Amino acid sequence: MPCLEISMPEVDRQTKEKLTDALTTVFAQTTKFGAEIFGIRFHEYKEGQSASGGNVWDGRSGRPYLHMLLYIPRINRETKQKLVARFTDAMIETVGKESWMPVIHICEHPYDNVGVEGKLLSDSYEACAKSKFYYDVGDEQA
Repeated sequence: MPCLEISMPEVDRQTKEKLTDALTTVFAQTTKFGAEIFGIRFHEYKEGQSASGGNVWDGRSGRPYLHMLLYIPRINRETKQKLVARFTDAMIETVGKESWMPVIHICEHPYDNVGVEGKLLSDSYEACAKSKFYYDVGDEQA
């Protein structure tokens, strides 16, 4: 149900596998969700097919366009802060390039807005049906 879409320069399969492992581990350790339900989709591009700061990326100089979009049910602010920091660290450590720092958007959805196996999660799981979506920023509930 939670998933991450990543726009990034093309990398080899081994790097994608390492990045998949690192990001999935970060996700599972930082949130209440299990690794088995976390999906990742890579949107890769070649040199000259993205721009950042008004400059087309040439593959050698400057910062490439890196974007992560996380779709997830509601999580608290502290968890978001940890995810953003840890996803960024995982990207830099895996590719070995300090300039590869992604912009990360977190798109939260109530369980009424997520369908899995032909049903809304709120219709499939009682815990999801009872889970509240809106709460104060200071609420410690994940």
